[in-house]
Amino acid sequence: MDKNTVTGLLLIALLFFIYSVWVTPPDNKNAANNADNSGTPAATTTPDTATAATPAASKPDSAAAATGLANFRTNPNLQEQLVTLENDLIKITLTNKGGRVYSAQLKNYKNFEQQPLVLLNGPGNEFSLKLPMNRSVENTQNYLFEVVKADAGQVVMRLYHADSAAYVEQAYSLKPKSYALEYNFILSGFDKYLPDNTALELDWKTNLIKQEQSLTTERSTTGIYYKEQEDDPTYLSETANDKKSISFSLDWVAFKQQFFNTTLIAQKGFKAAELAIEAPAAETDTTLEIASANLRMQYEPGAEFIFPMQLYFGPNHYKTLRSMKNGMEKMVPLGWGIFGWVNRWIIIPLFNFFSRFIGSYGLIILLLTLVIKFALFPLTYRSSMSAAKMNVLKPEMEELREKYGKDAQKLQAEQMKLYSRAGVNPLGGCLPQLLQLPILIAMYRFFPASIELRQHGFLWAKDLSTYDSILHLPFKIPFYGDHVSLFCILSAASTFIYMRMNNQMTPTTSKEMELQMKIMQNIMPVMLLFLFNNFSAGLTYYFFLSNIITYAQQYIIKRFFIDEAALHAQIQENKKKPMKQSKFQQRLEEMMKAQQDAQRQQQHKDRKK
Repeated sequence: MDKNTVTGLLLIALLFFIYSVWVTPPDNKNAANNADNSGTPAATTTPDTATAATPAASKPDSAAAATGLANFRTNPNLQEQLVTLENDLIKITLTNKGGRVYSAQLKNYKNFEQQPLVLLNGPGNEFSLKLPMNRSVENTQNYLFEVVKADAGQVVMRLYHADSAAYVEQAYSLKPKSYALEYNFILSGFDKYLPDNTALELDWKTNLIKQEQSLTTERSTTGIYYKEQEDDPTYLSETANDKKSISFSLDWVAFKQQFFNTTLIAQKGFKAAELAIEAPAAETDTTLEIASANLRMQYEPGAEFIFPMQLYFGPNHYKTLRSMKNGMEKMVPLGWGIFGWVNRWIIIPLFNFFSRFIGSYGLIILLLTLVIKFALFPLTYRSSMSAAKMNVLKPEMEELREKYGKDAQKLQAEQMKLYSRAGVNPLGGCLPQLLQLPILIAMYRFFPASIELRQHGFLWAKDLSTYDSILHLPFKIPFYGDHVSLFCILSAASTFIYMRMNNQMTPTTSKEMELQMKIMQNIMPVMLLFLFNNFSAGLTYYFFLSNIITYAQQYIIKRFFIDEAALHAQIQENKKKPMKQSKFQQRLEEMMKAQQDAQRQQQHKDRKK
């Protein structure tokens, strides 16, 4: 392993360390207190039906009733009702108090405790429309709507004006096999009650509930995403409290968690928005974040105003989100630039292809690793061949060190001449590794973001999307955690073995370099133990497989493809030929000569002083 290889590994380790620290959520001492996280009331229904649940005991508060005397008719005998809409994928519970979604359950998923996965929790969320009436600003969540229609696929609720036939209507419909709830907000006959050119406000706030095993990891991947019209989606900070005022039209706003999201989509676009995300006061609180959005809709005067929307309650599955055709797939963190490109056009299609025929995701990761390593075999071969050539030159390098060991610049110049005469590129082993880096980083992003691995086990790992714990510690070690991951240990151990054997096969250019490599050989696995312990088991399993396969490839190359005696003969023949330098070697020698000249001039100036 040469100096360039060690430098590359150090840079990769540094990148992993920076990323792991960067994604760790800081303390948020000033965040809002946690709201109630009690369970969701359930109504017994059959798929693709809508039924009214047993009326709840609660009634509208006195302040709301008093306000209702001003603008809206109220029925003193009306109580809160829960109504459900459901299909094969989701179960939506609606409440007539505010005419809003009360809770949303995903039928094909469970939380980490194998309980029903609920994205919106009734008491922990608000969804209210503000109407700037002539008499006062009214808030729909203060009123009990009348359920005027509840059938197999649609629920319609209305709130009637006190002095006329005008009404506020909220209509919901759900299609089979869809995660998107169709939602229409309608004002009928309000053109004489609302000022022209007014903006209606929608206040949306919810406590995002813990769904995964690792609170730290899930919290660090939870935040608010949004898409401005004619622009790519972006997001608020996922690792700290954040807020933003937006004066441009928005296509959608999403409250996004590690593997799921709730997104409000506006067909006409929201006029502007105020977004905020904050963590609960206690780090151990099972509420991940408190997300809020104040969204403004442009009112268009007329006999009937309709503002069509959709509410998506579903997984962060790349193909599913892409089918929405509005950029929501960008919420899946596949990486930027070439890394995202590798994931979207190579890794995901390969992963999906193997998933059609194989049920074990552990075997799929093995096959995926084999395919990647086979595709990268030419680069591995070039790197190994370059190391073999350097090894053949080792005796001559030792001679140069003995002769010019006290003059570092002269030694470097003579080494470059030797490389040039022998036809050896000292960077030949570094370039192939750099070309493999996009694949490495792409996989680093792919596994933690893959909902396919969620709650699918392999060997001792119960869930490949999170860490595999074989031992829970009664205390927490800084930067390590309170558990022991076996795949992390195997990954670190295989790295140690690979580096040790690779160091034995690769010559060094100096004693100092040999010492640095030995230090690196011992430090790197320890660093990986701390960096990878909280990573997903799928990722650490991949790193373990990658190390084992890479070493096997290098062994096969050295055993069957490389003849050092033939290489030595070829190098000796190259020395007899007229020396031809590549442009890179010419530039490198020119830089070295310039450096030597500058050093001599500086020494001359020092002597004059």
